[in-house]
Amino acid sequence: MALIEVTGLVKSFKDGERETRVLKGIDLEVGRGEFVSIVGRSGAGKSTLMYQMSLLDEPTEGDVLVEGRSTREMATEEETLMRLTEFGYVFQDYALLPDLSALENVVLPLLMQGKSKGEAEAIAARALAKVELTHRLKNLPSQMSGGEQQRAAIARAIAHAPKLLFADEPTANLDRQSSGQVVTIFKELHAAGQTIIMVTHEEEYARAAGRIVTIDDGKVLSDVSLSEQ
Repeated sequence: MALIEVTGLVKSFKDGERETRVLKGIDLEVGRGEFVSIVGRSGAGKSTLMYQMSLLDEPTEGDVLVEGRSTREMATEEETLMRLTEFGYVFQDYALLPDLSALENVVLPLLMQGKSKGEAEAIAARALAKVELTHRLKNLPSQMSGGEQQRAAIARAIAHAPKLLFADEPTANLDRQSSGQVVTIFKELHAAGQTIIMVTHEEEYARAAGRIVTIDDGKVLSDVSLSEQ
């Protein structure tokens, strides 16, 4: 059974009387422990696909199944709980709260999951150590480089040991060195068993994954396992 699967996925956006269909009937499965890169030109629909798969948006048609269960059958509260406890998210703009330190940014969602302050701080500190930010625990985002902010965002995304980690253009705003550090972290997480779906427009980083899915004009153009090449 796939960890996550989309079937007949369609996503349209309306602007007045005009409707634009961005995703045009996508079928895709991702198994537990896979590292999948989703690539394609700008506007092809790759980030839109990730937003549907990660339950950050609702498809116009089709379904998203998590461990065989249709999310269409889930109550809104259940979807919210799944996003909070089973998924992790990394965005290109880091999405850190500017008035909280690196440690506090990682602690906050753990508190929302019901952990005590002491337990949350211990878990957060371990997650930040994994991304080599022990020296930045008390720093605000404005006191960290872009690469450090993204690593803090990764720590926040993995602290609760999510079943599935989503990353949307995680290297887009970073220099080459910081991008390499981020991709290395993803490779290490994958080697430890983490399932990852990463959207990227950079072929070099896409090849860090074991599988590359190319989206074009809202459809799957190719789905290649690099181990088979």
